[in-house]
Amino acid sequence: MNNDKTTVSNEAEHGTAQEFSMQVTARPITPIGNLVGFASVKFSNVFVVEDFKILQSDKGMYVGMPSKPDKSTNTGFRDTAKPVTAEFRKELVDAIAAAYHAEVEKLQARVASIAAPQKPSIQKQLSEGMEKAEKNNAALSGPGKDSKTKNAER
Repeated sequence: MNNDKTTVSNEAEHGTAQEFSMQVTARPITPIGNLVGFASVKFSNVFVVEDFKILQSDKGMYVGMPSKPDKSTNTGFRDTAKPVTAEFRKELVDAIAAAYHAEVEKLQARVASIAAPQKPSIQKQLSEGMEKAEKNNAALSGPGKDSKTKNAER
């Protein structure tokens, strides 16, 4: 069995490095523990990496790389896709965080636009109810009291 690896870079084939773009799609979810969303990244409209996990901790937002279970590791998971350089990791994490925050803002704006009509406060509802009750009691006690008094006198 041959364990030699062959690496061919795009730059070696074409003579120049190609520029690439990243399109990030974030999907906020109802939080499950510290998991708050997922993301996928499309590179130059030719390659997609899915299942980035967006996690929220006490230290801030964290982006988990796509992974699969692997019992031979300390964490029990092995990354299936990961950045090679720290600079690209930062660029990737920043792009995913920005896309996540943009989606959350869209959802908040949507909720605000369809917000339920303003209900009066409980205190105001109670005071209005007491006023109505007093008026009803005053209306009932006036003639009704006289009738009972007249009947009692007879």
